[in-house]
Amino acid sequence: MDAPARARRAVRALAMAVLLLAVPWLLPQRYFLRVLDLGLVYAVLALGLQLLVGSAGQLSLGHAAFYGTGAYTSAILTRKLGVPVEVAFVAGGIVAAALALTLVPILRLRGNELAVATLGFGVIVHAVLLNEEWLTEGPFGMMRIPPFSVGPLVFNSEFRFYYVALALTALTYGAFRRLRRSRFGRALEAIRQSEEAAVTAGINPVWYKSSVFVIAAFTGGLAGALFAHLNRYLNPNDFTLAESINILVMVVVGGLRSLEGAIAGALIIVFASEYLRAFKEYRLIVFGALLVLLMALGADGVRGLPGRLMAGARRWGRAATRRPAAGVGDG
Repeated sequence: MDAPARARRAVRALAMAVLLLAVPWLLPQRYFLRVLDLGLVYAVLALGLQLLVGSAGQLSLGHAAFYGTGAYTSAILTRKLGVPVEVAFVAGGIVAAALALTLVPILRLRGNELAVATLGFGVIVHAVLLNEEWLTEGPFGMMRIPPFSVGPLVFNSEFRFYYVALALTALTYGAFRRLRRSRFGRALEAIRQSEEAAVTAGINPVWYKSSVFVIAAFTGGLAGALFAHLNRYLNPNDFTLAESINILVMVVVGGLRSLEGAIAGALIIVFASEYLRAFKEYRLIVFGALLVLLMALGADGVRGLPGRLMAGARRWGRAATRRPAAGVGDG
């Protein structure tokens, strides 16, 4: 990359950073900022699942289990044991990753078999959260969870929390972007395209698939811990199969092969589900129709929409320039 191109890239990155840092000052109401905070939490979740599904080709229907594990781990440690929030936050990711390690044997499964196995795992975790009242407070939910804090800094408002959620999203995106461009990422791509060919090339699919599964679980656990200290209330029904499907939809809407699309898909689905509340009893119908429309975008999702629009505009332009010429010849 030449110097002018690097300079343009640096200017674009700086402009984007300034815009993102200014967002809380630009939004008109606290409600919008809270929805955005929630959208960024889901963006972290979607990034983890995108790495698992889009890069490694592993279909998981149990991602909400890691989300819930991280959330309840951080909530229990801070509320019941008095552990500092920043320590409990990291512990949420570690416990979720440790739980993922117990599932390594099922990663030899592929396709629908793996999806069903992870679905069953998610059902088990939800049942534990729902029934072990001595630990999770059961169906009534866990209340009075402390706000997110780091030492003396307390992020107890939507405004302050935004910067925590933005930082975690940016760090996750940056780490996964580097990972995909590394030798590890190239091995994942080889496994996704053909596991048999990858084995022939000396790649151990089980090790790589296990590693990416644990990484995705760790990320989901961190997102869950962050959600616990944003919402400050947890209920087991926030972490069901429906939530796992919701996260998967975010990845598909954004584009299975795109990290940027995963972030966009998460924000689109979160904002759409919030704003469609105004439709009341028609909300699910309208939301379903919107999903069908978004799914029609194909495997590239919204990430590929600008390119398709530009290609369509060019085709329309070429057709428009040919029509007058044909008319002159006829005369």
